[in-house]
Amino acid sequence: MAGLPDRKSLPDRRSFVSGATAGLLCASLSRAQGRLAPAQDRLAIAGEPPRYDQRPLSLVPNAQAIGRRYWAPGLNEGYVPQGLTVTGAEILVAAYRSVDPRQDNGLARVFRLAQGDGRLAGGFDLPEAYGHPGGLAARGTTLFVANSGRLLALDLPASLRSGAPAIIAERRVDKAMGPSFLACDGDALWFGPFRRQGEATLYAIPLARIVEGGSDPLGPADAGRRLPLPLLAQGATFDRSGGLWISESVGNRPGALHRLDAGSGAVLASYAAPGGIEDLGCAADGSLWAVSEAGSQRWSRWETFYPLVFEIDPGKLIARG
Repeated sequence: MAGLPDRKSLPDRRSFVSGATAGLLCASLSRAQGRLAPAQDRLAIAGEPPRYDQRPLSLVPNAQAIGRRYWAPGLNEGYVPQGLTVTGAEILVAAYRSVDPRQDNGLARVFRLAQGDGRLAGGFDLPEAYGHPGGLAARGTTLFVANSGRLLALDLPASLRSGAPAIIAERRVDKAMGPSFLACDGDALWFGPFRRQGEATLYAIPLARIVEGGSDPLGPADAGRRLPLPLLAQGATFDRSGGLWISESVGNRPGALHRLDAGSGAVLASYAAPGGIEDLGCAADGSLWAVSEAGSQRWSRWETFYPLVFEIDPGKLIARG
């Protein structure tokens, strides 16, 4: 999600994953075969369907936990969905424009969808420096946007009214920290890098340090807390009980969701998820929301075709054995 050499960029790199991780993912998908839902009728999905690809939606693991589904916004214009957050009765999706597997950034935009029916209700373009907006998080009326080495704080109502980003603050970030995604627990902004191998760290930066902390780049020393982060992390959110969820995906592979102990970072449970899953959000009713880039024009050659914004009922997820 971030514009770094260790982040997904070219197709051959996106299809790479360590043997151990691939084995776990494939085994999980095999165990989930009996739980796959039948192919969904494209016409039953709210929003504008893609005209460039007429395939039915792919069968995905843990389909029994998936509720409402909406076509990701901007697909026909070449947008690739990345960041997502839920605020009030709305879902915000950040996407960049690219139809070329070799191009990992472009004109970026935040789309506003009605949570209830997926209706497109406006949006605004992001500054040029945010050409791969991997994560979104909201705190009150402030929207935070992540791009590799950068964080942007926006006045959300003003941005939506004007159709242009109303900037509150902007901070540089040590690229070793990402940010490739964002989550907010009310007091801090949590983010980390996308890593294929080695070790990754999740950082919690106090909101005041981001908005009022001056012009110096944010670094690991600014973190109030640090937790171990699963590899291949693409998104994050906190649920209503304070539990931390991390999404995982890489290229044309099955995805995963991990539920973490927000105190220790220990993985409490893991669940198979649709391929291409990106950022996460949590609604007031406790449901999780996610978006997948699999089947966007940039990634239309992947076997998985699931370019949707979709709701997840955590209580219906079946954990990997």
